[in-house]
Amino acid sequence: MSKNARKHAIAVCVIAVCILMSVSLVAQTVTQPVKVVNGAGQPVPTAAQGTTTVAGTVNVGNTPNVNVANTPTVTLSSGASVNVTNPPDSQGNPIPLATLEAVQVYGSHCAVSFGGSDSGFCSFIPIPYGKQLVVQEFDAFGRVETGNRPFELALARTVTAGNYFTYTFMVNANGFDFLATHQETRLYVLQGSTPQCFVALPATSEGTYSCDISGFLVDVPLSEQPITSQDPKPLSQLFPKMPGR
Repeated sequence: MSKNARKHAIAVCVIAVCILMSVSLVAQTVTQPVKVVNGAGQPVPTAAQGTTTVAGTVNVGNTPNVNVANTPTVTLSSGASVNVTNPPDSQGNPIPLATLEAVQVYGSHCAVSFGGSDSGFCSFIPIPYGKQLVVQEFDAFGRVETGNRPFELALARTVTAGNYFTYTFMVNANGFDFLATHQETRLYVLQGSTPQCFVALPATSEGTYSCDISGFLVDVPLSEQPITSQDPKPLSQLFPKMPGR
């Protein structure tokens, strides 16, 4: 090969090397997306981001703690329902559920005027059908002649027929004793019944007596047949007169 030919070949090689280096440098500065495939052989765990909809059955094992934040609204799809059951106690009886007492509050007042008699009664607000009254408190206030203290102060027409209360002497003024009763209790009045306050004295009176009951109503089936202590009787049989009266 002649000297000129050798120089020409060397020049061509130098130019080719420079071109390849330039292409390599340009290729290094270009950013290309890289796709990573999570293979089935040894998959890498992934975490869901944002809102994720899960279809089908979800099993949560190992008794983990599940926190629901931001008080979200939970809705049921059409036709779905939630069953609430009472777990049995040690004797196999269902554990009662708590009742929100303030939903159906009941309170009633009535007054007795003896008008020359030695006994009297007054009626509270009747209990509508489909409801049952739970009496939580009984209160009374009386004004009777000095010494003519009640020997019977009762709430009648309950499941237990009659319930008796004591009184406290407050003061004597102008020939009358003033008496008061304040008693927390737990009594039941059936649907359709009318609870009554009954007062009986040893002697006739021109005084008066006021009675109050308060509690709450609960819903009961119209066909409910509760267990009672005895068949309902008239007040004249529940509270017979004392001998000699």
